[in-house]
Amino acid sequence: MKKIYVLLMLLPLFSLKAQVPTCSINPTFIHNHGEGIWPDSALNFVSGTVGQPYVQNITVNVPLDTTVSGGFTCTYQYFKLNAPSGTTNYGLPPGLSLACTAYPNFEFPGNDSTCMIIYGTPTAAGTYSLTFSIGVYCTQIPGTALTTETLTYYRIIINAATGIETNAANAAFQVMQNNPNPVIGATTNVKFTTPSDGKAKMTVFNITGQKIADKDIVVQRGENSYDFDATTLENGIYLYSIEYNGQKQIRRMVVAK
Repeated sequence: MKKIYVLLMLLPLFSLKAQVPTCSINPTFIHNHGEGIWPDSALNFVSGTVGQPYVQNITVNVPLDTTVSGGFTCTYQYFKLNAPSGTTNYGLPPGLSLACTAYPNFEFPGNDSTCMIIYGTPTAAGTYSLTFSIGVYCTQIPGTALTTETLTYYRIIINAATGIETNAANAAFQVMQNNPNPVIGATTNVKFTTPSDGKAKMTVFNITGQKIADKDIVVQRGENSYDFDATTLENGIYLYSIEYNGQKQIRRMVVAK
C-alpha cells in the first residue's frame, strides 16, 4: 500500500513532464557545419494563432573551439542561454514556454548538437520581440562567462483567433497561418479571405526558393479554406504564398512528420 501511495504521488510529476513535446534537430544546419542557433534572424520563428497549439523547434550547435576577440582560443565548457534581467519568460507570448529536455538548465556543452522547443497555446495576439542572453564559458576559465551576447532579433507573431473577417461585405484579402503548423499528418488547412469571387493561386517553395507545388483555387467573397496535401513533402521548412488579383501574401510552413 505504501508503494502504491508513493506512485500516486509521483504521477502528477510524470504527467507534467510528458506535456513537453520532443524537439527535433535541423539536420541540414548541422550538416553544413552551422554553429550557433537555427533558425537564424532572417528566417526567424514561425507565426501562431490564439487558441491553436504552437511549436517551434530550435537547433543548438556548439563548437568545441572558437577564437574570440584578442585572439584567445576558447575550448567550450558550455554555452548557456539566459533570460536577461528585466524580461519575463524571454518575452515569449503568453501561453508559450521554452524547454530543453536534454539540458533543462540550458547549459549546452561544447562539441554538442541538441535542440530546444517553444511550445504551448498562445492566449493573446500581437508581435512579441524575444530577448536571449548567451554566455560563453571556457574550460580555461571555469565558472566565469568569457563573453556575453544578447540576441534581440527573434520575434513571434500571434494572430487573433478572430483574425479572419467572416462578414463578406467587409472582407479584405488576408492569408492566415496554416493549421496545423508544424504539419504532422497528410494535410494542413490554409484559410484566407477575399473581397470578391474569383480565382487564387497557392504556391509552395522550399527554403532554397524552388517551387514544389502550385494549385489554382476558385474562391468566394469572404472566408475561403483550402486543405493542402503535404504527403509528398519531406520534413523541413517551406514557404507558401496565396496570390489573388495581383496581391500576394507569404507565410512559412514547417513539415515535421
